[in-house]
Amino acid sequence: MEVEKYLQVFENVAKRRGWKLNPDRELLIEFAKGLIENRKRYGIAICPCRLATGKKEIDRLIICPCVYAEEDIREYGRCYCGLYQREEGSFESIAVPDRHAKYYLG
Repeated sequence: MEVEKYLQVFENVAKRRGWKLNPDRELLIEFAKGLIENRKRYGIAICPCRLATGKKEIDRLIICPCVYAEEDIREYGRCYCGLYQREEGSFESIAVPDRHAKYYLG
């Protein structure tokens, strides 16, 4: 998938879920490139802000948008990586804890 197609996917996901995209277009492009690279590397579009474990059942949790995104956006206003955000407000400076970190330690 090309970068522009990923940007459209981001838009579609955000619209469908009632979110907005991070307003930084360069950041969106870097996310798209990271997803393309991870898709080549791992066979799935793992969030470029997360580390793959090599265990498919665990790594599937962090396919963008990850399973944590909705809860993170509800609680912190944005997802862990900041790609998706709540419709109202500015959330760039808010730190979101990594709910997936438990899989890196075990």
